[in-house]
Amino acid sequence: MTSRPSRRRPGAGWLLCAAAAVGSSVASSGCAHGRAGAEERQAYVEAQLPELQACWTDIADQHPGRAGSLLFVVELRREGSVDWVDIEVDELGVAKLSACAVKAIKRWRFPAGGRQTIRFGVGFASPGSS
Repeated sequence: MTSRPSRRRPGAGWLLCAAAAVGSSVASSGCAHGRAGAEERQAYVEAQLPELQACWTDIADQHPGRAGSLLFVVELRREGSVDWVDIEVDELGVAKLSACAVKAIKRWRFPAGGRQTIRFGVGFASPGSS
């Protein structure tokens, strides 16, 4: 995780998506949002889910029966690059997963749309989790 600036931008847009990654499959659910361009950002996140799935697939066998979600807070620059990433909620507590996911998200380039903060959640489950 990287530390984010303590400041919050007033009026920043939020995007909240829930996605589930189970075994080798990834499914995404609906998304609540309130700012123009949110549908494009949601589609972009959904297209990148296999990259986050790969982070979990590499280590899932070390954590049998584990399941949970990570809620990411991401600050985007005007041109769509990622300024910072923070994990607001970590239900799994698997440091390797968190580090891999943050590293991956930092490489993403969202559609341009002005500086804004977005949130999205991703669920992970290892074989044998209920």
